[in-house]
Amino acid sequence: MQAKLTINGVDMTPWLAREGLVHTPLVRQSRSVVTLDGREYRTEIVVHSIEVRFLELRDNTLAMIRAALSSPATVVFTDDFGKDLTRVMYVTGPSVTAKTVQGGHTYYSGVSITLEER
Repeated sequence: MQAKLTINGVDMTPWLAREGLVHTPLVRQSRSVVTLDGREYRTEIVVHSIEVRFLELRDNTLAMIRAALSSPATVVFTDDFGKDLTRVMYVTGPSVTAKTVQGGHTYYSGVSITLEER
């Protein structure tokens, strides 16, 4: 199954690293109420949190990705069950771990962003 990631209309799928989309359920609000007869009722608001890792990127590709990352962003992604979902998410990043210059071209590795549902 091919994962899909589009942020603000820009398709990021070609630059995703292998296992580059890590979904984590994030509990925003949890509440429980105990009634007089002893029954407990629980509610939770669970939102999506996605850690995105990219392949090694050239400087012009990273600039295009940075231009698409406004917060909040409209994100289309493939969830753990294979469904394509559209959500409005906050964007954190990108963060870069290494910069390499080879043959006059600049490459960035370890590029990652975090997306959290609003």
